[in-house]
Amino acid sequence: MTTLVGYATAQGSTRGVAERIAAILTAAGIEVDLQAAREMGPAHGYDTVVLGSAIHNGQWLPDATAAIERLDLPANRCAVWAYSVSSVGATSTTLSPRVARYLRRVTPEPDAVQMLRTRTELRDHRFFAGAIAPGDWPGFGRIVFRLMGGRYGDARDWHDIDTWARTIGGEITENRH
Repeated sequence: MTTLVGYATAQGSTRGVAERIAAILTAAGIEVDLQAAREMGPAHGYDTVVLGSAIHNGQWLPDATAAIERLDLPANRCAVWAYSVSSVGATSTTLSPRVARYLRRVTPEPDAVQMLRTRTELRDHRFFAGAIAPGDWPGFGRIVFRLMGGRYGDARDWHDIDTWARTIGGEITENRH
């Protein structure tokens, strides 16, 4: 069986996270199919799906939400893992530490992740911080970003991403034996 690692990206950060997860799983001897969400069809033939999206306005990108519908994930037969990439991850952030602490407490899961929880056996959902460059938040958003202590750059915590991917790989390997 193959593991599907899917992603919806706006500026490339989420694709980078997906590529890293796929590389960790491949190194563990797991066959991986890496796909952009807009290219995904039904998940038949996959025993595990790892799906993630960039977050805009608190929600997954439309490509990722549409992919959930197309995947037609078989409940209780396919392990599903989800990740979201935004300004604030579980362990890193592009915003000030104070703002990040607050947002970690009050930010709800995106609607698409809640949909996955009701339709599948979602194993885990993880927030990762992404990368942000000048111009990624246009107009007034740029002002808000700076007021929240935002710093341009790559805030992805590769150690956290690797650890999470190894957890997924460990479960896949354990369930195959």
